[in-house]
Amino acid sequence: MRKRIPKFRSTQEEAEFWDTHDSTDYLHELEDANDVIFVPPDFLFVELNKSLWRELVHEAKRRRTTPTRLARRWLKEKLKTARRRLDL
Repeated sequence: MRKRIPKFRSTQEEAEFWDTHDSTDYLHELEDANDVIFVPPDFLFVELNKSLWRELVHEAKRRRTTPTRLARRWLKEKLKTARRRLDL
């Protein structure tokens, strides 16, 4: 007998279900998605150790900005400098 995907009361309940079940057991219930479009994210996650994070926060406070804005500014400056070097 084929397994059925249960009805979920919440996304949490659904996540817990899929954490413990194999989706290949339910392929007969899934539909093909022909209209999928990949959209690259417009954000970047960067892993920082605690020490580097503290330094960034400290420097951002000193400059009266947020760590995110400061990191973005520095990244833009570095890319601009790198671009200029390649244009020489």
